[in-house]
Amino acid sequence: MQFNATTINDNKFKIGLAVAILGAALATALISASGSALGGGTTFVVDDDGLATPGDCESLTPTLYTDIQPAVTAASAGDTIKVCSGPYTGFSVDRKLYLKGAKAGVPYWTRTFGNPSESTVTGLVTIDAADVKLDGFSLTNPNQGLGVLVKATGNGAVIKKNIVNGVGGPAFANHTVGVYLELGPDNVTVKSNKISNIQSANPAGAPGTAQGILVGDSSSGDPSLNTNVQSNNISDIQSSTRGAYGIQVNNGASTVPTATGYSEVKIRGNKISDVSGAWARGVGLEGETPNAVVRYNKISNLNSPPFDVPGDIPDAGPVPTEAAVFFEDNPFFFTSNVNRNSLAVGTDAFGIVIAKALTDVYVSLSVDGECNWWGASNGPGAVASGSGSLVGPNVDYKPWLKSDNLKKWCCDKKFNDGDHHHGAWDWGDWDHWDDD
Repeated sequence: MQFNATTINDNKFKIGLAVAILGAALATALISASGSALGGGTTFVVDDDGLATPGDCESLTPTLYTDIQPAVTAASAGDTIKVCSGPYTGFSVDRKLYLKGAKAGVPYWTRTFGNPSESTVTGLVTIDAADVKLDGFSLTNPNQGLGVLVKATGNGAVIKKNIVNGVGGPAFANHTVGVYLELGPDNVTVKSNKISNIQSANPAGAPGTAQGILVGDSSSGDPSLNTNVQSNNISDIQSSTRGAYGIQVNNGASTVPTATGYSEVKIRGNKISDVSGAWARGVGLEGETPNAVVRYNKISNLNSPPFDVPGDIPDAGPVPTEAAVFFEDNPFFFTSNVNRNSLAVGTDAFGIVIAKALTDVYVSLSVDGECNWWGASNGPGAVASGSGSLVGPNVDYKPWLKSDNLKKWCCDKKFNDGDHHHGAWDWGDWDHWDDD
């Protein structure tokens, strides 16, 4: 064949076209193996068997990622990590990502922890960046202290529709927390999760409180702003010789000068039960919480052996041992709203109580504790004359609900007696807790 300039240029064009086609094919194959580019970011897929595409976890197409951390490391801010069902290890997120488990968007009450259809993570999950979303996982960390850790940089984190089960253990001699907001992250939402079996032991005086959810810390100088704890089911929180909490808020509670933190918090629509320790609290507001909202929660079965004796009123000291809602180290207690909760925790436990150190100082101030169910139609006992759960001093508890229907009309038909509420005063805050 005779070659000339035209022939050479034609061949160059054909070769270039072939290379371009091959490159496109390779790029498509790579995307299929690791993720797909969709509007708003790339979706990476993780499957423990190494076979999946972003659209099909049962695909026979190889994926580059068989565990979550490598996919997180490869992703860019704004991407999605889709995790197929299977077992995985703990991971840390340092950029804005959506971690989408196999049960993302699926309510916890339709699921079983660790089921083969779940994305089950064993190990600590750390959120160390803003606007991270964790949705639809089973999470466990046995014989370790934390399930999910949201660090101070985790502003805007959303922890949603996960099952956290098995943190610490009966022989774990340290603090244990299901979901921990550390040192003041802002705008964090912890919503529609099931958190259970959080256990701590305390041999020979070792530290070991146990909390389902903790908004901390006592030494923090950074406030936690706009924290939303909503529609979670928290149960089986146990500490052998120290305190146990469904939800504890203690940001900035320490007396050291640098502990200037405080918390803006709404705690709504949660179910808290089976909390056991040397002291047991459903909700502990144990640091400054200006304008805190505690509404529509159902709290039951608080136990603090050996003090839990039938007929005993555990208020001999400045701190009661069993309380559904408890205020301590919180001079803003009187700005809080604790309404339309079920506080039926028994006749030897407090529904609402304020630590004696506060009531001794702020004698004329009270917390709004109206329109709650105390377990009896004639209201609370202790400073009141009813047969329901106890109520402590400095709590405005009248009127109260006459049944456990938290939507029920709440009115004593006295409209000039200083009550805050007379009936359907706050339905705009109901917000369809379990719709999302």
